[in-house]
This record gives sequence, structure tokens and C-alpha cells, in this order.
Amino acid sequence: MYRHDVSNEEKDIAVSVIALTAAFAIANRFRSPYGPFFILAVSFLVAVTAFLMHELAHRYVARSYGGIAYFKMWPLGLLLALITSLLGFIFAAPGAVNIGGIYRRDQIGKTSLAGPAMNIFLGILFYAISLFTLIPVAIAIFRYVAEMNFWFGFFNLLPIPPLDGYKVFSWDLYVYIVSVVIALVFVVLFVF
Repeated sequence: MYRHDVSNEEKDIAVSVIALTAAFAIANRFRSPYGPFFILAVSFLVAVTAFLMHELAHRYVARSYGGIAYFKMWPLGLLLALITSLLGFIFAAPGAVNIGGIYRRDQIGKTSLAGPAMNIFLGILFYAISLFTLIPVAIAIFRYVAEMNFWFGFFNLLPIPPLDGYKVFSWDLYVYIVSVVIALVFVVLFVF
């Protein structure tokens, strides 16, 4: 079973990135004066950074502890993302990294924290890049990608199962509070 799921991981990742790119493009179809190809490119960048890098961070940390970890898409969650995007917002549950072989609470907590931490890191990185960019459209792209990463990181830290925040909260309350406060500060400063 594990081998079968791992062999499908690349397909699951590709389908999820394509579906999320489409969902972001549909949700933002009226928000840019630059046209559909621009929106599609930005949507792809958001899907790769906010979603894919988040999931790969989980996978990397789980595997570093000797765990078995692979991404498995959830087709119903992808459909939900596409349907809600028609309403101008996205509620996405594209899938998750399935993890086995790690059982200690600290390892589970750190693995769960890796995804939102990656989002916060990417948000800071893209916002910093925007500060050194002179082309207005590029500034807009980098800041939007930063905002989506900050938002995605914060949302995933909510202490609601099956979100990452629940597992971090269950592992270490102090780490959870520090993490969610950091994420919230970035959301308040750069998203709202």
C-alpha cells in the first residue's frame, strides 16, 4: 500500500497544484487589470509557495525523524476549492501529507509546525523581495504572494483538528502561543 501511495504522490501533487492554481485564478478573475495570463501566473506562484512548499516542509521534517511521509490529495477538497472560488473566495482542503512511523508528541508537533513556519518564512522572503523591486507589477505580485503565505500560515495554526495548530497546541502550549502570535502579527501588518 505504501509503495502504491508513494508512486501516486507526484501525480497527486501535480493535480493539486493545477486545481489550486485554477481556484486562485477564478477567485481573483476580476481583481487585476493585467489580464488572465497574469492572474494565472500569480495563482500558480501562490499554489506552489503557500500550498506545495507548506506540504513539502511537513514531509521533510517527518522523514528527518525516520517517518514515512507522502502527500495524498483529497479530490473532494479540491472540488470544494473550485466551487468556492466561483464565489470569490477559496476554502481549500487539497489533501495532506500522510505520516506514519513517528509517535512522539514533540516529533508530531514539530512536523506540524514546519508547514506554517515555511509559510511565514516565504511571506517574509517575498515581502523583502518586494522592497527591493522597482517594477510596480512585480511589487504587487511579490506582496500578494507574501500575503497569501502569511494568511495560509496563520489559518493552519488555528487549534482546530485536523489543522496543524491543533497538533502544535497538543504538543506544547508555549510554542503554540509564540507561533500563533508571530503569524497573527504578520497577518495584521501585511494582510489587513
